[in-house]
Amino acid sequence: MESEEIILVENALSNAFKPLPLPPDEIPDDDENYPVTILLFYQYIEPPWNDGEFKVAHKTVLRIAKENDINGRGRIAPEGLNCTLSGYAQNIRNFCSALRSWNTIFNETDFKLTDGVPYKQRFKALTIAKQKELVAYGLDGVKAPSLKHNSTEHVEAHEFHRLMQEPNAVVIDVRNAYETAIGHMAPPAGGAEFIDPKMRNSHEFPKWLNAPETKEKLKGKKVLMYCTGGIRCERASALLDQIEKTSSDFNTEGVCMVRGGIERYLKTFPTGGHWKGKNFLFDKRLEQMPTSKSEEELSTEVQSSCCICFKSWSQYRGGHKCSWSKCKVPVIVCDQCIAKDAPATTQLLCPLCVDGHDLRSLPLPDFVGDKRKLLEAEGAVESACDHTLKVRKRNGEFKEIVQSPSRRLFVGNLPYLVTASLIKSSLEGVDRIHWIMDQKTALFYGSAFVEMKTLAEASAAVKQASTGTKLMGRNLRVRFARNDTDWSPAHQETERPPLPGH
Repeated sequence: MESEEIILVENALSNAFKPLPLPPDEIPDDDENYPVTILLFYQYIEPPWNDGEFKVAHKTVLRIAKENDINGRGRIAPEGLNCTLSGYAQNIRNFCSALRSWNTIFNETDFKLTDGVPYKQRFKALTIAKQKELVAYGLDGVKAPSLKHNSTEHVEAHEFHRLMQEPNAVVIDVRNAYETAIGHMAPPAGGAEFIDPKMRNSHEFPKWLNAPETKEKLKGKKVLMYCTGGIRCERASALLDQIEKTSSDFNTEGVCMVRGGIERYLKTFPTGGHWKGKNFLFDKRLEQMPTSKSEEELSTEVQSSCCICFKSWSQYRGGHKCSWSKCKVPVIVCDQCIAKDAPATTQLLCPLCVDGHDLRSLPLPDFVGDKRKLLEAEGAVESACDHTLKVRKRNGEFKEIVQSPSRRLFVGNLPYLVTASLIKSSLEGVDRIHWIMDQKTALFYGSAFVEMKTLAEASAAVKQASTGTKLMGRNLRVRFARNDTDWSPAHQETERPPLPGH
């Protein structure tokens, strides 16, 4: 018998730009029984932090966490911060408030708090790992689809629930297949179609989304997306939005993602709503379940099985993984098979490998080209500029490096008798020039940093040099330079490169 539907709308609401909820009143007698709070949050930064800002951010987050006795795991990248942390209830709230005080961007953050978690499920150490991107989509740097230009609608859990009842909608689970296996959305009969991309990891999502059969399935549909806490949907929806806006023959009826992900949905619908099974978690809780759903009801919803005996099972225990070297995703092994310590536990295959399912051979979208077209169409031409630098490797092959646009340029192959005036006559829009002197000999060997007045003028100079910019008979080498530090206050521009000792 199904439980009567309970909807706690207040649990669906984000706490961005709001005071955090007060900590619980109960205080046990000793530390070992004192419950902790689990905190999940992410915050994207756009434009991304430069190298200097990134270093400061990493040190600051570590300092604030240690000051408040917070442990857990996190990823920090130039594009932002993503963490799952644990600590005492008030300490967790102090940590969130300190982030807000340090950088106002964290006022936008939805801090998802779960109080009353058993003390034994706390994290015992703190790791904030430096990464290129928060989710491993392969969309770092200039390849990242713009979040500010993303027209995806963020809807609260109860509204997302209603949208799943619409017949012209599709619901995409943006998580990995092994997560989806133990629990996922199950829209009602006559409602939205559920779609599982069957990914081993997030790197495969852009390939799946770019496939013609995927676009055909999404064409003309209301597209609904969800993941554990929302972070994967941010990039996934932005990529879909970018592909749609730059395609002449592909249109949806709009894209929505649930604010706060499954985490908030299950707190809003304690009897489960349209959710079936368990929510896979990357902390010591291991999974989240509807709090008001009976064990009997949960057992009827299990669709996953042990990969040895194929008994119905939905728990990941023992750290077992697929034995194929190119897969290695977690697999389910039941307690009985673990107890037998069967040799088969070293030769396991996940359901995707058993079915021979593989997305790796599919082509990727043109990330940079689509982003350029989108930003140019929306009037953000300067942000759309990029430059591909070809560097000859020792074996004679060329390696392409996509450089981030910057007002600062590296200009090489300058004549030794060059002057600042000559550079300014060759490159339109020069603001400042810094001659590069050899550190050992203090001599000038024909290179300089040149800062342009605008990004558009810098991009034009790079583009012009790719077809040939001559100065005193020499072809200049012009490319974007790193722009993560300020020019020294003591810098004084000179008309000519200085002589040694001057």
